[in-house]
Amino acid sequence: MKRPDLLVIAGAADQERRAMISRVAWIAAAAIVVLVLTVQPFSNTDVWWHLALGRLITTSGIPAHEPFSFLPAAHAWVGQQWLYEVTLAGLVGAGGAGLASLVMGLAAVAAVVLAVPHSARVSGPWIAASMVITGLVLVTVVGVSSAVISILGVATVLFVISRWRDGRTSVVWGLPALFLLWANMDAGFAAGLLIVLAAVLLIPGAATSNPAGRRQLAMALGISAVAALANPLGPGIYASVLSGVFNPGIAQSLASFGSPNFHDWWARFFEAEMLLVVVLWTISGGPDRFSAVTGFGLLVATLFAQENLGLFAVFMAPQLAIHGSRAWNRHVAPHIAGRPQSMGRHLHPLATSAVLLALTAAMAVTVVPRLSTSAAASYQATQYPEAAATYTGTNFPGQRVYTLDAWGGYLAYRFPSGRVVFLYDEPAVFGNAALQLYDAIDQLDPNWVHVLTSESIHHAILPSGARETAALRVLGWTVNCSDPTSTAS
Repeated sequence: MKRPDLLVIAGAADQERRAMISRVAWIAAAAIVVLVLTVQPFSNTDVWWHLALGRLITTSGIPAHEPFSFLPAAHAWVGQQWLYEVTLAGLVGAGGAGLASLVMGLAAVAAVVLAVPHSARVSGPWIAASMVITGLVLVTVVGVSSAVISILGVATVLFVISRWRDGRTSVVWGLPALFLLWANMDAGFAAGLLIVLAAVLLIPGAATSNPAGRRQLAMALGISAVAALANPLGPGIYASVLSGVFNPGIAQSLASFGSPNFHDWWARFFEAEMLLVVVLWTISGGPDRFSAVTGFGLLVATLFAQENLGLFAVFMAPQLAIHGSRAWNRHVAPHIAGRPQSMGRHLHPLATSAVLLALTAAMAVTVVPRLSTSAAASYQATQYPEAAATYTGTNFPGQRVYTLDAWGGYLAYRFPSGRVVFLYDEPAVFGNAALQLYDAIDQLDPNWVHVLTSESIHHAILPSGARETAALRVLGWTVNCSDPTSTAS
């Protein structure tokens, strides 16, 4: 009489195993798609001055003062991201730009995989959909950028909080090591600390499987906050973060520090994600306090500065998966429950393997060519003023050059000595006075010619269609070199 019961148990176990294989396959397929989206060339213009600084730190240590610009910096050199910069220089030195692109792309994929829920209660298709949507939103903020470090850090924090809520409280003791590394790579570590604090304050004790879990998480948070002090700034790291948040000044006019431009195409993905999350929250019973408050805080941070978009996107990844699956089970699944069971069956393992193999091959065909030395060189020649910089370095060595703040980092990489660079995207060091000098020329203020003269700037590298280019021609400046990206005067 017991033999049929044993057969039923075996069947249930087999079904659970198939469901797990299916869920892993969905995650793997989505991860391949996300990798295609996140392996990018050096499109983030900040990468160049970080690379130049990493090489400088490797040979001479962390500089005490800003090392590339001829402008007097208002503040001492921060040096907080030294570990990221040294790592970047090491990757480029070991395998060129392609290796750096691949490693940072894999880090972004790891962040998305860590962020999504791994519970059997969430179906594989919804996990995969949330991963792909997150990857699309991340396209403009990932690549070779320190922002990827904070995206991965936030995803790791979410993973730890998820395990902590399930009763695996020992995982929280990995947080101090995480924040020790994170605080030496990107200022986004502060967002991670705030997310952990929100978990301590907003997640009720009944929501965790261990009554002592809240106390352990609070202790791990305190140790993590202390561990973050082990960086070149020491206790000043928190003042530096607060200064950037509450006193951005004119820095918001620079490339990475302004609010999102909702006329750009990428903002449509951001808007769609916000709308989808709100709809799913509404029809699935609503989020818990932690998710609602933290999600709203990250939304405000993103509207304040577009560089925070990645943190918002990776935080919303599990929200999309959990509430999408919950909404489906509440409103759609009951209406199709009577259909043939074949619709609910999982793919055969051989079919799953074939699909994953095909996706992997497509990914390789798409991604591998991007990693070649020739592809990196071609991208640099078409997206940055390579020829103009070469001409300027050969014919006007050691002479000051004006360029856009977005290209200032590239010139710092090309001319790491001699202090010929005007300004690049590091407003925390330059201060508002230097930024106002840049803004005067960039906006062609009434005193812009006086700024050029007083700073002894007699050469410029600019896009051919820039307003400064036309204005300089009116003043009698001539074009000495032109490439697909820029002109040198």
